[in-house]
Amino acid sequence: MEKISKVAILDSEEGGKKIHDLLSQAGVEVVMLNPKGNYVKELTNTDLVLDALSQNMESRKETLRKCAEKTPATAVLATTASSGITEMAAATKRPQKFIGLNFTFNPSGDKCLVQITKGLETSEGTIQSCRSLVEKAGATAVELEDSPGLILDRVIAAVVNEAATIYASKTASVEDIDNMTKLCLNWPMGPFEFADTLGIDNVVATLEALSQQSGQQYLPCRLLRQMVASGRLGKKTGKGFYRYS
Repeated sequence: MEKISKVAILDSEEGGKKIHDLLSQAGVEVVMLNPKGNYVKELTNTDLVLDALSQNMESRKETLRKCAEKTPATAVLATTASSGITEMAAATKRPQKFIGLNFTFNPSGDKCLVQITKGLETSEGTIQSCRSLVEKAGATAVELEDSPGLILDRVIAAVVNEAATIYASKTASVEDIDNMTKLCLNWPMGPFEFADTLGIDNVVATLEALSQQSGQQYLPCRLLRQMVASGRLGKKTGKGFYRYS
């Protein structure tokens, strides 16, 4: 198991900053690298490079290829992506040192879940190094096999899809469905609030990947597709199932 002393996070957005603050609690050096800047020289003495970019698969693969060329052979390459871990690992040509680290922060508290996702060839040493890091930072870690949407995104996407189908049939309002789940299930947010927070485009992308690999029961409903087409993606666009000023 390789010791991780320095982490480089490729992201300049709020999500990357949250991960930075969390991992800093593990007593390691953590640096944020702007993907639009000249970050390559910062990688030469890094033990873990984390791609936290909100880009498509091909763009992330290209970024990780560049990182693989400049980091030490012992360094771990990681991504926050919720699918395609094995495919991305192959692009780096060092799949034994590649892993998925998907961070989910509880919106009503300071807790964090990290889904540690193994690619087909991820080594046990890579898994244990990353697990040790996130647990030292105070996060809860779970180990998963590579699958579309992992566990959390898959469950949430399926619930959002069903809730949107119910709403589209005029059975109940958005507010009532959210309030029922919060009151009776003790969720911090209802399915529509989750969808707006995650990004409705991300929910649809997860459902599309699931439907391709696991069956048509995961196909996104017409309403969700329409919202993506019209640019109603949630908080990041100011309008989803709710409006945001």
